[in-house]
Amino acid sequence: MNNYQLMITADDKQVVLERILQVTRYRGFLINGINAKVNTGTNIGTIELLVRSERPIELLVDQINKLIDIKEVKIDNHAS
Repeated sequence: MNNYQLMITADDKQVVLERILQVTRYRGFLINGINAKVNTGTNIGTIELLVRSERPIELLVDQINKLIDIKEVKIDNHAS
């Protein structure tokens, strides 16, 4: 299985994390870890999502980017 690290920037809303986790599960990715932080000054959240799957990571990134409150999704190619 391939491991991936996603850095997601999103609006700080209660449903954002739930939607991201739901999309991750629906797309067949296993979650290895998650770390979420909020910048209270800008109300922007940063979510670090560690996932693994045999599927191409682009399938997940494309779906997360379609969520309305998502600002940016970056793939960390150095994740092991």
